[in-house]
Formats: sequence, structure tokens, C-alpha cells
Amino acid sequence: MTALAKLKLTTATRKTEKLSAEQYTRQRMLANLAEQLGMARAMLDGSAFTVKQTRYKTDENGERIGYERSKRLRQWFWQDADGNWLLELRYGNKLLKLSGDSTAVLVGKLEQLAGVIETLIEAVAAGELDKALAAAKKERMATLRKG
Repeated sequence: MTALAKLKLTTATRKTEKLSAEQYTRQRMLANLAEQLGMARAMLDGSAFTVKQTRYKTDENGERIGYERSKRLRQWFWQDADGNWLLELRYGNKLLKLSGDSTAVLVGKLEQLAGVIETLIEAVAAGELDKALAAAKKERMATLRKG
């Protein structure tokens, strides 16, 4: 008996699920919010937060070699002159208009920041910010086409 004959073979194939543009945009925002949550928690703990990403370069033999480097992260939260912490959402380099002309969330104290980000994660996952994300994506694409 051969080694292949010992295995149970089937005709099943892996189905790849295609994401709609809305789902892709949501996933991207959720990933960014997860990074912001990690930065906020690290700030509270007094530790450093880094995200590694794989980059590729071609060596002298023409082969592509992968290497890891730290991703440059920008905080979406800041402290104003009154001592309040605020948080803004971004799609690329465009601010997300959350309601009307409002682009920031007043967090209050730094200790509340993680909870606010978790609430925003729930809102994005539920699709509550789909219109704002679509508008920001449309504005960003219009700017990129002009460029």
C-alpha cells in the first residue's frame, strides 16, 4: 500500500470570501482602532507600543528578501489646553466627520480613553459609521485623482 493510498482524499475546495467595499473599509478602520487602543493602553501602563510590519527589498542577486521593521504610528488622541483628552478618527489622512461637522470625541480623562476607543470599535463593527467612512473614502479618492 502506498503512502497516498493511506490518506482519505476529497474534492472539496477552499472558498474565499470576497469582502464588499463597505466591509473592507470597516475592517481597515477596526485594525487602526485596535492600534490606537494598544497605544492608549501602553501610555497608561508607561510602556512602549510597537507594531511590526514586513517589508521587502531586493538584494544584489535579484532576490526579494523580507525583513521586519516597526510601523510608524500616529496618535489619534491628544490633550487640549484645558487638560481634556480628545480623539479623532482618520481614514488615511482625512478626518472622519462623525456627526455633522464634528470630527473629534471629547474623552475627558486619559483613563477613559481605552473605553471610548472600545465603544468606537463596537460602533464601527455594527456599521454605525459606514456613511462617514464612505464619505471620507470618496473625498480621499477625489484628492488622489487630482494629485
